Amino acid sequence: LAAMTGIVIVVHAPLGSAMRESVAHVLGDATEALAVHDIHPEDLPDDAAPRVLADILRVDQGQGVLVLTDLIGATPANIAKRAVADAQAQGIQCCVLAGLNTPMLLRALTYRNLSLAETREKALAGGVQGCLRVD
Repeated sequence: LAAMTGIVIVVHAPLGSAMRESVAHVLGDATEALAVHDIHPEDLPDDAAPRVLADILRVDQGQGVLVLTDLIGATPANIAKRAVADAQAQGIQCCVLAGLNTPMLLRALTYRNLSLAETREKALAGGVQGCLRVD
């Protein structure tokens, strides 16, 4: 079995759980390689960042980990950035993309067999291309 890019979601609750359910509906078992962190208002970054780091380490198969978050500058994004910095300090390839939407996540999961850089670019393109005026 080939190594795949790991995917971790760090977002405002309950978006992460909803995203996991949505992609499970579309892709089926593709969510087994997905770790989700729904960040609640009472969650402290000092407590949440180590949990996210643990999942980054868990889902890494040597290909790297893509961390997806919703709003840049918000608490979940700051937690994600901190966990990624800690993972990088341990030698894990990983990066953060903000602006999570369903097309972005579907692309990330669909192309997770590619390198981290390629998976990141496919996910980013999916997120941007998924935003269209339809009327």
